[in-house]
Amino acid sequence: MSAATVPDLLQSFLEEAWETVAVFEQAAEFLAIKRHEPLVVMAHRLKGSAGLYGFPQIANLGALAERILEAAPRYTEQQQAKVVEFVGQLTAVLTTALENIAIHGQEGRVGLELGRLGAAALIQELAALNPEAFVSDEPEEAPQASPQTPGGVVEELQAFYRQNAEFWEFFAPETLENLDHVTHALTGLQTGDENGEHLRALFRAMHTIKGAAYSVGCKPIGALAHQLEDLLVAVREGQTPWSEQIAHLVLEGSQVLSQMLVVAEGKDPQAALTLHQQLIDLQNRLALLLNREPPTPAPAPAAPAPPSTPAPQTRPSSTASVRVSLERLDALLNLAGETLVARSRLELLAQRFEEMDQLLEMARQRLVRTTADFEARYLNPRLSLAQETQASQPQSTLGKTVQELFTELEFDRYDDLNILARSIQEMTSDLAEVRNSLSEQIKAFRQETELFGKLSQELRNEVGRARLIPIGRFYQRLTRQVQQIAGEKQVQLLFQGEQVEIDSVLLDGLSEALLHLVNNAVIHGIESPAERLAAGKTPKGTLTIRTQPQRGALVLEISDDGRGIDLEAVKQKAVEKGLRTQAQVENMRPEEALELIFLPGLSTAPVVSDVAGRGVGMDVVATTIRRLRGDLTVETHSGLGTTFRLRVPQSLVVSDILVLQTGGQTLALPRESLVTLLTAPASQDEVAYEGKAVPIKHLGELLRLPPAESEEYALAVVEGRGGNLVALAAERFIGLQQALVKPLPGPLSELPHLIGATVSPTGQVILVLSPSGLLSLNTTLPTQTPIKASLNRRLPVLLVDDSLSVRKVVAQMLRKAGHQVVTAADGQEALELLEQQPFQAVVTDLEMPRMSGFELLEEVRRRPNLAHLPIAVLTTRASTKHRDLAVELGANAYLTKPADEVELGRFLQEI
Repeated sequence: MSAATVPDLLQSFLEEAWETVAVFEQAAEFLAIKRHEPLVVMAHRLKGSAGLYGFPQIANLGALAERILEAAPRYTEQQQAKVVEFVGQLTAVLTTALENIAIHGQEGRVGLELGRLGAAALIQELAALNPEAFVSDEPEEAPQASPQTPGGVVEELQAFYRQNAEFWEFFAPETLENLDHVTHALTGLQTGDENGEHLRALFRAMHTIKGAAYSVGCKPIGALAHQLEDLLVAVREGQTPWSEQIAHLVLEGSQVLSQMLVVAEGKDPQAALTLHQQLIDLQNRLALLLNREPPTPAPAPAAPAPPSTPAPQTRPSSTASVRVSLERLDALLNLAGETLVARSRLELLAQRFEEMDQLLEMARQRLVRTTADFEARYLNPRLSLAQETQASQPQSTLGKTVQELFTELEFDRYDDLNILARSIQEMTSDLAEVRNSLSEQIKAFRQETELFGKLSQELRNEVGRARLIPIGRFYQRLTRQVQQIAGEKQVQLLFQGEQVEIDSVLLDGLSEALLHLVNNAVIHGIESPAERLAAGKTPKGTLTIRTQPQRGALVLEISDDGRGIDLEAVKQKAVEKGLRTQAQVENMRPEEALELIFLPGLSTAPVVSDVAGRGVGMDVVATTIRRLRGDLTVETHSGLGTTFRLRVPQSLVVSDILVLQTGGQTLALPRESLVTLLTAPASQDEVAYEGKAVPIKHLGELLRLPPAESEEYALAVVEGRGGNLVALAAERFIGLQQALVKPLPGPLSELPHLIGATVSPTGQVILVLSPSGLLSLNTTLPTQTPIKASLNRRLPVLLVDDSLSVRKVVAQMLRKAGHQVVTAADGQEALELLEQQPFQAVVTDLEMPRMSGFELLEEVRRRPNLAHLPIAVLTTRASTKHRDLAVELGANAYLTKPADEVELGRFLQEI
C-alpha cells in the first residue's frame, strides 16, 4: 500500500473494488445478453483506482480484464464460455487480494495466485483461437499530469457526460461532496491549523477528486485537480509557504471544478462561454506558482449556437441519491429481519385463532343437534299425546328382563331431560375452556401486535435516518455564495450546528430559501466598512447561521449584525406599490409591519441587481416554508441586526400528530409544535406553566366554529411568534397518532392556518393545523389575496413506461402541449406517486417490471380515492384481446406506439 493511502482513502478504494467484484460475479449474465460494457467499465475503474491507491498488481489485473472483456463482441459462443471461466478465476483472486488489503494492508501475490488457477493457459487458448480479438483498435492514452489544454474543454466535458451516464451517476455527487470538503478545510485554515489537520483534509479531498476523475476517464477535471494537488503537495512538503494567495487560488480552482460539472450537464450556457478563459487564467497562475511552463492557450471555441430542437442524446437529470453508512444499513437489515420474524409469529397466532374458531363451530353444531333432538322428543304434540296414552295403560312386567326392571327401579331419575342437562353442562364447560384459551391467545396476539408496532417504529426511524445528511455540507455552499456577492463588504461567516442532521429531501426544498435569506442579509442587512465604522462597529460584519433540533423539529436561524429592517421604509414601499393604504400602515404594530416584507413585489433595495431589488424572493421564501409545513418569524432591531428563524419538521413523510375535537370537528396539530398538554376550567383566560401566565385561545373561536359548552378544556401549549407561548383550547384530545400528512391542493394550500390533511383509520379526512397560522387569524392584518395563477394551475400528467426513450419523447410531446409531466419507470412507482400527489390523468405502458399496466389499472380502479382518474394505455400491443382486457379493467383510451401527438391531445382534452 502506498504511503499516501491513508485509512479513509483505503476504505474508499475497498468500497469501489467490492462493487467491481459484485459486477464481475454477473459476467455470465451480461455476456449472455450481449452487454459487455458494464464489465469493461468496472475493469477500467479497477485499473485506475488500484494504480492511484498504490496496488500495482490489482491494477495490472484490472488492465488484463479490461483488454479481454473489450474484445467480447468478437468471441464465439465457445470462446465466451472461456471468458466467463477466466472472469471467475479473476474474481476469486481479487476477492482474496481485497481481504488481504483490509486485514494486512497488502495485496499479496496476485499474479502467482491467478497463474496457479490456470488463467495463463486460458488466455493463451483464447489468443490462439481468435488472435484478431487481441488486436487493439486504438492505443489508450495514459492520464496526463500536464495541464489540460483549455480549447475544446466544454465539448470534451459534455461528450463525457453524454457517453458515460453510468459513471456520472456516482462521479458528479462524489466530486461535489469533496468540493464541499475543500471549502470547509479552507475555512478552517483561515482560523489557524496548528496540527495540520485542515491542510491534510484539503489535500485528501483534492486527491480523491483527481483519482476519481482519472478513474472514470474525465480528463479535464482530473488534470485541473492534479495541478491543484501538486500545489498542495508543495505546501505540505514546505517548498511553498501557505498564503492568502494560495488559499484564494485553491478556492477559485474548486469553483472552476464545480462549474465544470454544471457545464458538462449543459445547465448553464453562460458559464460554458466563460469557462475557457477562466481555465487559461487559472492554469497560468498555477504554473507560475509551481515554476512550470504555462499551457499554450488554444483559440477559444466559437460560442455554440442555441439548438433549435432539444438534442436527442441528452439524458435526463439523475435521480436524487444519498450515501448511507454500513452501520445504518446493517441496522435496517436487522430491523427488517426482526419484522419478518414478528410477522411469522402473527401468522401462527392467526392460524391458532382459526383452529379455535373451528372448535367453537363444532361445539355450536353439537348444541344445535342436541337442542333439535330435544324438540323432536318433547315439543312434538303427536309424540306427547302418544306418551300420555301409553302412560294411562297399566304397565306389565311380563316379558321384561332383569336389567330393564333394575333400570326402572334404580335409574329412573336419569331420563332424557337429565341427559340433556348433562350434555348442555358439558358443552358449556367446553365453550368456557375454549373461551379461556381464546382470551389467552388474544392477549398474546395483543403483545405481539405491540412488539410489531415498536419494530415498525424503529424501522421507520432507521429508514428516516438513512436519508439524513449533516447540514454542514450545505453550509459550504453558503460560504461560496457569500464570497461571490459580498463585493467590497467584509463578511465573517459563523456556523453553529454543522453536525445536526437533516432530511436530504427537506434540505433540497429549503436550499433556495436559505440562499435567498443569506443574500438578503448580505445585500440589505450588513453595511459597507465605512458605514460600520461611522456607526461605531467593526468594519467586518458578522453573519451567523445556526441549526438546532427542538421538539421533533429543526430550527434554523440566520442572524446578521447589520442595520436592521427599516419598518418605515417598508410601510412606504407597501403604499407606493398599492399593496396597502396609508391608513392601514399608520395603524400597524411593528410585528404587523414586519409581515409586509413577505408581500409579492415589495423591495426596499435602491438599485435593482441580479440578487436584489426585484421584489421577488421573500414571498417565495414564505411560500416555501409553508409548503414544507414550517413557520418563519423575523426579529429586527434598528442598528443592531435582524434574525430570521425557520422552524420545519424533521420528516416530511410520516408525522406524529395530536388528534382533537372542537366545535364538532376532528382536527389535528403537529407534534413538533407542542410544548406541553394541560387542562383548565372553561372560565379561565390564562393558565400557569413553568411560573409564567400563558393566555388561552379557543380553537373554535379562531376557526369560527359553533361554540360548545364544556366545564373543562384540554389545552395544547404551542409557541407563537416571537417565542411567546399560547394555549390552544379544545373540547377533548383523542390522542397522538402517526399519520401520512399530505399537502392540500390550491387554493387551500394558500391558507396560512392549514398544513395539510390526513385520513384516519375509519376513512375520515382530518385537517392538520398550523399553530402560527392559527394565531395570525386573530390579528388585524388583512388577509393576503391568493395569487391567481395558483387557481388556474393544472394538475400534472403521470407518464408510466419502463423505456427511458419513450418517457423522454412522450413527455416532450405533453410539455409542448402545455402539460406538466411526472414520469415513473413501472406500475409500482406510479402507484406510490399517485398516493403522494394528485394527477390530472395517467398514460401507461402495459409490459413493465414489478407491476404491469394491467395490474396498475386494476389497482387504481380498486382504490376509492383513485378510481375516478382517467387512464390511457400507450403500448405496442395492438391485438383485440389486449385492448378488450384493458377496457374491461377500466382504461379510458387505448393508444398504440409510436405515440400520436394528436390522439394524446384528444384524450387529455376530453377529460
